[in-house]
Amino acid sequence: MTNQQDEFLAVPFYHPLVSRSLLYLRTGFPVHFTGPSGVGKTSLAFYIAKQLDRPVTVIRGHHELSNKDLIGHYMGVSKKEVIDNYVHSVYKKEQEVRPLWMQGQLVEAVKKGHVVIYDEFTRSRPETNNIFLSLLEERVLPVYGNEKVTAIPCHPDFCMIFTSNPEEYAGTFHTQDALIDRLINISLDLCDEQTEMAIIRKKTGITEKEAGLIVHFVNRLRAYGNGSSPSMRAAFMIASIAEKASIKIHPKNHLYQQLCLDVLTHHVQPFFPDEEEETVQELILQELQREDEPK
Repeated sequence: MTNQQDEFLAVPFYHPLVSRSLLYLRTGFPVHFTGPSGVGKTSLAFYIAKQLDRPVTVIRGHHELSNKDLIGHYMGVSKKEVIDNYVHSVYKKEQEVRPLWMQGQLVEAVKKGHVVIYDEFTRSRPETNNIFLSLLEERVLPVYGNEKVTAIPCHPDFCMIFTSNPEEYAGTFHTQDALIDRLINISLDLCDEQTEMAIIRKKTGITEKEAGLIVHFVNRLRAYGNGSSPSMRAAFMIASIAEKASIKIHPKNHLYQQLCLDVLTHHVQPFFPDEEEETVQELILQELQREDEPK
């Protein structure tokens, strides 16, 4: 059975993007998908990684990520003690103490040619990401602190896919120009309505009419803001919950109305900073009931 992630991207809209990305990765260049939350950057990265038929290592960017996590570090010591009392009158005791080296996430990936997905890498501090400069340019992983190895050469199949949200998103850092210069940077945006409907149908199993009701409704709400929020993820959440809970997808259905309010109010409220939540929810319900069927 084809999994949902494959179905999500097995639509014509993504075919050129997938083909180009595979070409770049197979010729040794890292790819960077950037765009607003909910457009499918991570799912796209996993789908492309699967096509390369290599083991996948996933790194999640966050403020506390450090070179210790990526490369490795010493943590404690191991002790080995030998006691020799073979001769009753002779007592010998030998103790050996060795530092314990904890290997980081990147080491195995570099050695064995994994596909590394570095998800939301701009949430990591720039000094942490400096290690990728030599890794991507010289194809070697520098290892600090381990007395046995100073640099690990990359396996020929090693490649990387980066994802990030725009820099104006909370919790992100400005990325070094030197790192961006080493990446093939591809901007992703919301797909057209027909593609969004096809994706949601494939992921949830709802009908074309039901997918149209959800996507057209959510798209009308986007017109009040920046055009990208509420994201496709919000539309998927509505469709998925309705399908699993057997909630009828119809503007007049009270349970469906409440589901839409719970999912969407948080996304629409910032468009109307001076309005009360109740007023925003009334607007959402008005848009929900504007039409019973997609045009």
